[in-house]
Amino acid sequence: MIRKLFGKAVLILVCMLLLSGCWSRRELNELMIVLGVGMDWEDGEYVVSFQVVNPSEISTLNRSGQRPPTTLYQGRGKTAFEAARSVTAEAPRKVYLGHLQMYVIGEKLARRGISEFMDNTLRDNEMRMDFNLVIAKGMKAEDVLKLFTPLERLPTQNMLHSLKTSEKSWAPTVSVNVDDMLDMLSSEGNELAITGIHLLGSQKKAQHKENIETYQPSSRYRYTGIAVFKKDKLIGWLNEEESKGYSDITDKLDSTSLELPCGEQTYIGIEIISSRSKIEMKIVDGKPEANVSIRTEANVVDRMCKDVDLRDPAVLERLQGEIVKVMKGHAEASVKKAKSLKSDVFGFGNKLGQDYPQYWERVKENWSDEGFPELKVSYHFEAFIRKTGTTGNTTMR
Repeated sequence: MIRKLFGKAVLILVCMLLLSGCWSRRELNELMIVLGVGMDWEDGEYVVSFQVVNPSEISTLNRSGQRPPTTLYQGRGKTAFEAARSVTAEAPRKVYLGHLQMYVIGEKLARRGISEFMDNTLRDNEMRMDFNLVIAKGMKAEDVLKLFTPLERLPTQNMLHSLKTSEKSWAPTVSVNVDDMLDMLSSEGNELAITGIHLLGSQKKAQHKENIETYQPSSRYRYTGIAVFKKDKLIGWLNEEESKGYSDITDKLDSTSLELPCGEQTYIGIEIISSRSKIEMKIVDGKPEANVSIRTEANVVDRMCKDVDLRDPAVLERLQGEIVKVMKGHAEASVKKAKSLKSDVFGFGNKLGQDYPQYWERVKENWSDEGFPELKVSYHFEAFIRKTGTTGNTTMR
């Protein structure tokens, strides 16, 4: 009997614990929802910028149109945590980062190093690890977050959609989230690479609502180049051609466009519809060598030169050879630039460590400075034109 009573008492206590409610809950009207974070370095301090949603301005019922859809709150401090906490001196609500979409890092801070302030971000248990990172090329992160953007009322949402779309359709752009960053920073023989973002036009007008009240905004953003890191510090940039080569080699290419010259200022337009790459490492005479194999499928989408007969198999074979030549040029330019920066963003060293672990143990300490710059890289490209359009050789003159 006593045993039964004891069992019931334990069961009641367990139920009471389960029914205690959400002790850590916070109401929505007590929080500031942050969609974008900018981090800069000024005068020996971190400057954090929180792009916060104005709920009334994105509501379909209570929108006044008198205020911007987001507000920027800023704080400064010797540490990233102190900078974030200093925002509370002016913010009316508690900062909530659970819906963060974009994290923009100023170039000055990126060149100083990102590990220190990102460590604080990663320790926040409210944050998800799926937000994207971009580098503000040649400018401050806060300037990017102040931009009024068309189509999407929330600037970071606009930037996120553009980044995802551009990655799928435009080779020089790659999206990197926090998990990707951690993998690249923690793995041996593989350096970090992040897409850059830059404002075009008037930065002063970017901060005003009038920026989106014309057919073409006075200021707009554009993803441009890929930032190359060595350990956690930005050391240089890949240009558009080199960025295309980076996407090709690292198997990040989904679709892009190429232009093959066929006359004076006339081109054959090529759409890359799929591409697969593979890196193979081998040791020859005691030295590592890399072989990059890329298989590409493409369509002809523009035919400006009427003397190019797309019905002729020999012509298609020649165009396939030209596609290979262009893509190989991009890859070679990319590897050459990375070697000059002594940063193995392609992961050749990582692959070497997987295939030849004993050899890697001997060379990994000096891989970036000595091994990678001296690495012999060969290329094997294949290109196949699958479609030439429904019109074949157009009859238009």
